Amino acid sequence: MRFFFVNLKIKKKFILAFVISALIPQTILGIILFLNLRAIALENAIKDTRKNVEDVKIKLMDIVQNAVDISNKLYLDKKLLNILSTEYKDISEIYYDYNSYTELSNLMSIYHRNIYAIKIFAFNPTLLDTGEIIKVDQHIKAQKWFKKAIKGDGKILWDLVYDENPFRPQYYFSLIRLIKNSYGEKIGVMVIYIKKEKLEEILSLHLNTLVVNDDKVVVVAKDEKLIGKRLNFDLSLEDDCFFKNFNIYNQRTMAILGTISASESGNSFLKIISFFSKKKIFESVNRITFITFGLILINLLVSLLLMLLFSKLITDRIAILNKKVNEISHGNLDAQINILGNDEIGQLTENIKTMAKNIKNLIDQVYLAEIQKQQIIAKQREIQLEMLCNQINPHFLFNTLESIRMKAFCTGQHEIAHVVYLLSDLLRKSLEMTTDLISLEKEIEIVKEFLEIQKFRFGDKINYKIEVQENLFSSKVLPFIIQPLVENSIRHGIEPMIGKGSIEVKVFEEDEVIKIIVADNGVGMSKEKLEELLSSLDGKDKSHVGLKNVYHRLRLFYGDEARIYIDSELSKGTNVKIQIPKR
Repeated sequence: MRFFFVNLKIKKKFILAFVISALIPQTILGIILFLNLRAIALENAIKDTRKNVEDVKIKLMDIVQNAVDISNKLYLDKKLLNILSTEYKDISEIYYDYNSYTELSNLMSIYHRNIYAIKIFAFNPTLLDTGEIIKVDQHIKAQKWFKKAIKGDGKILWDLVYDENPFRPQYYFSLIRLIKNSYGEKIGVMVIYIKKEKLEEILSLHLNTLVVNDDKVVVVAKDEKLIGKRLNFDLSLEDDCFFKNFNIYNQRTMAILGTISASESGNSFLKIISFFSKKKIFESVNRITFITFGLILINLLVSLLLMLLFSKLITDRIAILNKKVNEISHGNLDAQINILGNDEIGQLTENIKTMAKNIKNLIDQVYLAEIQKQQIIAKQREIQLEMLCNQINPHFLFNTLESIRMKAFCTGQHEIAHVVYLLSDLLRKSLEMTTDLISLEKEIEIVKEFLEIQKFRFGDKINYKIEVQENLFSSKVLPFIIQPLVENSIRHGIEPMIGKGSIEVKVFEEDEVIKIIVADNGVGMSKEKLEELLSSLDGKDKSHVGLKNVYHRLRLFYGDEARIYIDSELSKGTNVKIQIPKR
């Protein structure tokens, strides 16, 4: 971001500064204002909707309770049960019972404000139809509400019941309940019709509010088109549940859910749903936001024009300076720059001129110094590596000649001839050793030749075992890094011991690193002697020449990637492990 800003022209920097300091903050403030207004509008809408639900619950609960009270009285009214259960043979008896039974009319006079009608649909075929008691026929039996009441088995249920009044036929939100006698026999169904005017009065202030029964059917609504429609939502949702996506009028709205326990037993519920459209509540917010963003845009345009005018007064002078500085930027550090004045731009011109000269001198000095430094380091490493390689030569016999091998072979001393051959080959390889890498296979050959010579010297006192991971034979390593370790094991570990000694060489790969282990069962070292050996690896004394040689060559060639570990215990042997990168 910094380099991007530095590479911009001054005029674009002013514009970018304007965008960062004015356009973006004011836009963000406008967006924050817009989002906060929407949030406030939504919060108020939810709050009002909750209030609507509570108001409807309170008012509707009063009506529902009236219907429940009437239902309970009639359900336990012995005289009504007796009329519905009696098989009349004389019409006069029916008239007498009808005239003496005034409970229905009394209840209507008490609850007439909320109740439109109370009707008993009787199974008894001997009864006469009146406005209050009606015999059940096949048409009534086929009605959904009637079947629902029968299935309810005496429970208080709520549904839409169609009143076939010839003057005003229509659906009524009603309480339905099966009536049974003392023997549990079904004798009728009571229907308590709720006054439609009363429900319309409740919903007059809460237009977007519905009442839904246990079957998810809309039983009360201001819009007649919604009454009787089935909604898709979860009836088990708790009271005051908030719907973010409620489908009504084939539109997505938000809604609050309220619950009314519509029976004393608590097994019947009515759901009150009050909904609102986000689109409508955000209309005023969008209008205010549009005006606000319009004012912000006008303010930004005026500010931009003033900023462009001010930037032009500066960039015109800087353009002259930029022409000369451009030459310097393309590598011409000797470019001559004329001073344009004594103000800040003029001072900047003089400083750039001086800086160009200083940079040129500094580049020349640093370049020469770096070349000299690299040459010295390379020469020092070359000398160190050659000196360390040459230290290996005195470790071998130089007076083993081919004539001795031939004489031994001619006299039948084949074992001596073979050892002389191995010694000659080993001597040749040591003399030819350079700082170039060799394959691990050749390095292992050197170790085998050395061990065969030592077996000739010590006989059965020495046994050895070499294990190399098959895929590592072609890997490149420094020459003579294993043989000095094997020589140390024989000289310091096995020679001083009584009994047979064994040397084991293992080479394997682990985590893309080559690990070389040389282990013996010799006399080992005490803890103090081991610590002395480890501390002497970086010293300049002439002890432990072979181990130091290996250590320093590894460090010079591989750097910090090379590791050497020594583990030894008195009378139990010594383990030396080398770790180098795979190449």
